[in-house]
Amino acid sequence: MHSGMDVLCVDDDPDVRDLTATFLERTADAIEVTTAPSGRDGIERIDQQPIDCVVSDYDMPGLSGLEFLEVVRERDPELPFILFTGKGSEEIASEAISAGVTDYVRKEPSTDQYAVLANRIENAIAKRRADQARRRSERELEQYRTLVETAVDPMYVLDDSGVCLVVNEALADFVGCDRERMIGNRLEQFVDSDAYERGAKSLERLVGTGHKRDRLEVTITQDNGERRVGEVHLTALTDDGAFDGSVGVVRDISDRKERERELQTYERIVELAPIALFTLDETGTISWLNDEFAVPFEESPAELRGTTFRTLIDRGYYDERVARKYEEKVRQMLSSRHDSQRAMYSVRFRSADGDVEIHDVHTKLLPLEDGEFAGTIHAVRDMTQRRRHQRELERQNDRLEQFASLVSHDLRNPLNVAQGSLESHASACHRTDDHIENVRDSLGRMNELIDHLLSLAHHGRTVGEPTAVPLSQLARDAWDSVDTGGATLELDGKATILVDTGRAQELLENLFRNCVEHGDGDPTITVGTLTDDDAMETAVYVADDGPGLPPGEPTETLFEFGYTTSESGTGLGLAIVREIAEAHDWTITATDSADGGARFEFRDITIGADQVGAHDPGTVSEN
Repeated sequence: MHSGMDVLCVDDDPDVRDLTATFLERTADAIEVTTAPSGRDGIERIDQQPIDCVVSDYDMPGLSGLEFLEVVRERDPELPFILFTGKGSEEIASEAISAGVTDYVRKEPSTDQYAVLANRIENAIAKRRADQARRRSERELEQYRTLVETAVDPMYVLDDSGVCLVVNEALADFVGCDRERMIGNRLEQFVDSDAYERGAKSLERLVGTGHKRDRLEVTITQDNGERRVGEVHLTALTDDGAFDGSVGVVRDISDRKERERELQTYERIVELAPIALFTLDETGTISWLNDEFAVPFEESPAELRGTTFRTLIDRGYYDERVARKYEEKVRQMLSSRHDSQRAMYSVRFRSADGDVEIHDVHTKLLPLEDGEFAGTIHAVRDMTQRRRHQRELERQNDRLEQFASLVSHDLRNPLNVAQGSLESHASACHRTDDHIENVRDSLGRMNELIDHLLSLAHHGRTVGEPTAVPLSQLARDAWDSVDTGGATLELDGKATILVDTGRAQELLENLFRNCVEHGDGDPTITVGTLTDDDAMETAVYVADDGPGLPPGEPTETLFEFGYTTSESGTGLGLAIVREIAEAHDWTITATDSADGGARFEFRDITIGADQVGAHDPGTVSEN
């Protein structure tokens, strides 16, 4: 800033002008005087160079001192203007003050008057400069205040006791509070204690070390329970080295932290996924891979990263056809003629141990960068074992089909002949004795065994596409398919379940048949549902009032193949029940019913649509 004082002295008397200029510059080193013989000349000087103060005579030809003042005020209303005249009177002084003169000094014969004039000049200029500095500070303060209040990032200013002096709307929104309520109150009233304490400790470090700023991460919990995470840039304010307050600028990083958590979750999933994953950049170089991808290679993950796929081909892991296939798939995905954003294909892979494996590869383009190809991501699954298992299953299925054909044709035909011969013999004898009944029962049991064996051979532990069916309908259909004699079926509750209808009906048929065959008299069998907290699943039970489970027998034994407590039983009924339940991924348990009989419970059963279940009639009873 200019520290000198440029003074314009206007007087029509040249001797007075020169004398005034000489004494002013001699009295005050900072004063530099420019002179003018008239008011008009003075105006030209003001227009040509910066002037800090005007000293003018009152009585001058052309423009008088007050007329000259009027012209100066039009140009600069605040330029200090001192009337320095020998014609002093109260009338002139009053007129000068009314016209807006800064000061009024009378000319005296003594040279002491120049010291007085110099002092008045210095005071007038100092006051003007102070006023200018104050207004400039006020403008800057208002600009900063506007900047803070309209800033997107939360900002605040605190005094040395933590009271909020300045708070913008962004900060009020960040902490979830009204801005007017925050101003004039301590910040710790509106933020978590941990966040405030961390900020206070940071300020202590700043003051103690003399550092200008610090950065810390804080979490704010709003009154509605929403949590916001902020990165605070903190600055300590000092006055002569003493702490005088603080300024904080907060960057809301809640979304960024959430994305970081999601990224960490995805990274954890990718690392734990039992599937090989890797990316190739636009040059065909491995830019990222998980540990699973590196397992069959001789190189470590760190060694593979940065390796070109061409190098893996050269080392014998893949053959040349893989490169051609990859390039073809990438061209297809990049071509506008193809809507596909991913490709699937199989490749042959030779591991470091020399084993040849078949890998299924799923390839997808990485996001384009400025419309340019940026690389690909690949998911690789070793299908070697699966294909071996598939071939083994096909062979087993072929053997089962052969077995079923053998049972159906080579065993059932002789049984049919034997049964026909028995009935012919019984008809010829016109009577039935115990031997004939024993043979008839044995043949019937053998047919039943064949039916069960065929069921296991054809279905095993598999189920078809599940459909929604009311439990009551399923139970009645199974009931109608079994010779239940005088037994009674009761249905308890409403439920619609997703099942393979045929196999689920077969399960109930076996349970009904088991209850009737092992029961005393005419049993009552109840089919119902159990209360389950999971709205997507339910539990079903089948209970009777018969003799109950065999005492002292582990419940797991009941479901073993061949287990039976009856001389006429096949030992396959409950085993088939278990197979069907496990094929549906149900959990099956056996226990005693409330009526002393047996109770079988099936859990983890997926329920069907409510509108289907709405037709379930609820609790019914039928024979």
